[in-house]
Amino acid sequence: MDLNADGLLDAEAQGLLGALKARLYASSQKILNLHCVELSKGGVDPKRKEHAQYLDAVCEQFVSQMKARVGEEVPDWLIEEFGRHAAVTSELCGGLRGREGLLGKLCLAMWERTNVPHGPLVVHGAAGMGTTALLCKLVQEMRGVLEGGAVVVNRMLSAHHPQRPDIDHVLRSVCLQICLACGLAPPPSPPTASAHLDLSRFFRNVLADVSRRGNTMLVVLDALDQLSDQHHAHKLYWLPADLPPNIHLVVSMETNSEVFANMRLKLQTLESFFAVERLSHVEGKQVMESYLRASRRTLTPEQSDAALHSFDATGCPLHLKLILSAAKRWTSFTPLTHTHLGASTQEMMSQLLLMLEDKHGKELVGGALGYITLAREGLLEAELRDVMSLDDDVITEVYSHSFPPTPSLIRGGLVPIRSLTPFPECYSPLSISLYDF
Repeated sequence: MDLNADGLLDAEAQGLLGALKARLYASSQKILNLHCVELSKGGVDPKRKEHAQYLDAVCEQFVSQMKARVGEEVPDWLIEEFGRHAAVTSELCGGLRGREGLLGKLCLAMWERTNVPHGPLVVHGAAGMGTTALLCKLVQEMRGVLEGGAVVVNRMLSAHHPQRPDIDHVLRSVCLQICLACGLAPPPSPPTASAHLDLSRFFRNVLADVSRRGNTMLVVLDALDQLSDQHHAHKLYWLPADLPPNIHLVVSMETNSEVFANMRLKLQTLESFFAVERLSHVEGKQVMESYLRASRRTLTPEQSDAALHSFDATGCPLHLKLILSAAKRWTSFTPLTHTHLGASTQEMMSQLLLMLEDKHGKELVGGALGYITLAREGLLEAELRDVMSLDDDVITEVYSHSFPPTPSLIRGGLVPIRSLTPFPECYSPLSISLYDF
């Protein structure tokens, strides 16, 4: 208990404590029970009957609530989805460089809006500028900044590419994760004719419920332009324009997309928009040095200047990633005329694909990458080998360079699939790998 200088109870401290208890009890009546007991010499004496009853009641309440929480069944699909987005977040935020200023602006904007109603924050940029990596880094940073009881929900919708996720599935998974984290009733599960409207309304209500409880929450939805247009998702009717205190919503999209145009109409204030600009020459050099250092490689001064000169034409992080992927294969005596650096992301990708075709054959490369693209959920390496071994065009090209294997070893003539990708470092080192774009 707080005492003043005279040894008496501090009336101000007692008043603040009473107000805090009342607020917590009012906002969490479903999980809190009120116990009143008179202390003995400032503590609890188990030998006293009323104190023993108090301890028994608290223990029974704790056990019953723990049993109820343990008994709550979390859908397997939600666990899988949460794990996939968490893995993408962890992977992409590690290599982010040169965005410290923009990250600081986003964090400052959220801090200034914490205690007042506000709108969502919008991060936008051209394709390949690294908006997804930026939001992944924001999620990582905010987990360390926000208080321990804060809820952080992130959905990297670009991870579903080439599939376009349905807005109802996204809303349901986000709402369900929030409800499980905050002890709220889950969204209605039976699908109805008005399911989309019900989910949109439930999403707004659950944000308001979390705010009324005094909890802090951050929801990050990346690449809204990747949503399917079912229920007119690109018109953003489902997205709340006004958020309650302590609730932060950050979304991203391409600047040239229909979603961005609709977002500009939905939000009138320009202070909510943050553009991901091109990287400067200095930032590009820092990224290149960090990448090469992690790969334990180095370039000659001439090669380094050539790579940066090609990058300066776009300032695009994806363009730089493609350049560095090619540069890892250079030797110190590779002439600049053989580096094949494209002036844009598209040219650079074309150069890498042509290099693969020259090395392994057009039919083999086209078949492998084509099957990966067509696969809905990617292909295991063994599955890709099986499919390609049934392609007559691929097998004919393979046999033109090597003797046919025995019928029982028809796949033996195929080159290692891992060597067909421009980014072998992006795939799992496990013996069974999943190939996807």
